[in-house]
Amino acid sequence: MTRDRPVSLQPWIPLTFALGVASTGCLLMIVLRVAVTGSIRYTFLLWNLFLAWIPYFLALIVRRIVVGRRASTDTPITVGIRPVAVLLALAWLFFYPNAPYILTDFIHVIRIPVRVEPPHPLITENALLWYDIILNSAFAFIGHIIGLISLLILHRTIRRKYNPQRGWAFTVVATTLGGYGIYLGRFERLNSWDIARDPVRTLRIAFANLVNLKAVLVSLCFALFIFLTYLAVFFLYETARKTRA
Repeated sequence: MTRDRPVSLQPWIPLTFALGVASTGCLLMIVLRVAVTGSIRYTFLLWNLFLAWIPYFLALIVRRIVVGRRASTDTPITVGIRPVAVLLALAWLFFYPNAPYILTDFIHVIRIPVRVEPPHPLITENALLWYDIILNSAFAFIGHIIGLISLLILHRTIRRKYNPQRGWAFTVVATTLGGYGIYLGRFERLNSWDIARDPVRTLRIAFANLVNLKAVLVSLCFALFIFLTYLAVFFLYETARKTRA
């Protein structure tokens, strides 16, 4: 007989620390750019990366509430889900698009010309452009990975609570809504908290775009990208879990 023991968040501490270090690296890249150029052009990326962390911590909290106490890793969960877990999971759905949304910030690299004023012998416009590409890539990659891991946490939680089919159903729904959320954020300029600040206007815009062919196609493209990259993360995790010594 296996004794029940409380589920701990301790196994996630090393990963959280690593993601924190990576995020700090992104911060230092921003500090370096500001120090060298005197421009605060890309400091908004820090806010976007902060928003990407919110679904990560929400997912960990939901996992802790839902899993509760377990007998073993593969033991099904038979107790009901607490209402607070449902509310936090819904909050996760609203905040999750902020993680992959950082990918769309590349539009600023494309549309806004790079200027080095006054001219500098080493910091050329071409060199600064490449730095900006690397800078945006770092933020986009870390933010997207943080979001994918939060999705993995909830996917596995739902799979343990119910079954694999419901786990994958949640994943498909989440990635689809994530793609739509990116569209609403980038093109309609909606934020996650608009649903609480101005729910009528937010819902009106959201439902109106459901019959907008451009919105649907762009959202599906984002959703497909999220789902395909999630598959890599999911099976990497499963492979590591099954082959660990």
